Amino acid sequence: PMAPLTIPSLLPSTDFYLASGTVTVDRLLRKVLIIRERGTSAYQLPRGRKDWSEALEATAARETFEETGVRCALLPVPLSTRATPPSGRQHAQPPPGSGGDVRLTEPFALMQHQQPCGALSVVLWFVGEADSAAPAAEGTQMADEDYEARWVDYAEAAALMADNGDYAEVVRRALRLVEA
Repeated sequence: PMAPLTIPSLLPSTDFYLASGTVTVDRLLRKVLIIRERGTSAYQLPRGRKDWSEALEATAARETFEETGVRCALLPVPLSTRATPPSGRQHAQPPPGSGGDVRLTEPFALMQHQQPCGALSVVLWFVGEADSAAPAAEGTQMADEDYEARWVDYAEAAALMADNGDYAEVVRRALRLVEA
């Protein structure tokens, strides 16, 4: 198990980085896009660091494409969130029957861990959607990446990540939102 985080209330930019990733689904075929670093048995989700001046939503889609060759679109899902509504919608009511949730492409989860160098990694998770039958692009990974991408059934995705409970929980939460 990972050691508990002890995060100071203030970190300089040299001591943390922001990242984002997706749980990309094919709703029609009920599949989830996962990756495995070749030479390991550990499955995970596509994610990575944001580039300078890049929006975290764009990072999530870009990293998914780079690591898998699959282009995804962020999928609006029913979220309860602490984010504020856009200007002019301060008193907007959620749609009837929504249970108070609004369909958004905001992050649905945040994962954080300390890197071996001591830097704090903060990863925001989004739900993406793509066609699992479409051919993946070739040659999209960076020189230091060697991932195998797979589409797996909804029921199998979290089970394949049992060795990393955080990834498994991110998948379970995303699928609950997709199914809502």
